[in-house]
Amino acid sequence: MASEGRGSHGTLYAGTRKTTVKDRGKEIGKGLLAKMLADLGIDRDDF
Repeated sequence: MASEGRGSHGTLYAGTRKTTVKDRGKEIGKGLLAKMLADLGIDRDDF
């Protein structure tokens, strides 16, 4: 589930965990993706 955040940022929820998504209209780098997956408790190999 996603919700609006400040400016171009949004919040992505996965169960009780959440992460911030910057400018949802643009691509993100590998490092940011890895951090977001860690925030959500998702193993990168499962993605």
